[in-house]
Amino acid sequence: MALGGCWSSPPGLVESADKKCDAITDRFTGDLAYGKAIGSDDLTKVRKRNTLIRDPRKAIKALPQPDTAADRAALNTWLGKLDAYAKELYTMHSVIQNLKPGMELLLAMNANIVKDSAEEAGAAAKKAGLHSCARVKRWEYLVPD
Repeated sequence: MALGGCWSSPPGLVESADKKCDAITDRFTGDLAYGKAIGSDDLTKVRKRNTLIRDPRKAIKALPQPDTAADRAALNTWLGKLDAYAKELYTMHSVIQNLKPGMELLLAMNANIVKDSAEEAGAAAKKAGLHSCARVKRWEYLVPD
């Protein structure tokens, strides 16, 4: 089982996933970072984030899968949580696209849902024995006032 980061993965699976997640974190904290708030200026960033977060699934599915059913299930749970996170980003993209005065609370609520979804993906990554993919704390970070 994938507890404690020890699992029966084929060589390269953990490294490949973590490399993808390192690249995502670099972008999410670099050119795709949010400022103090999320708004209409972030529409392109949210779209690009959504595209980036979908990339690991294709790459990981193409690699040899873990040996045990439990490890495959843990990996698939993480991939499912990434999909859920991508869907929440897509929803936030739609909210931003249709943002009108007075809808700021809806966007704030959606941003919290996206943050929670990222944290769920991180927890699932940890259970799957991944390292960098579990460190999602700064993915939905807003600069404090």
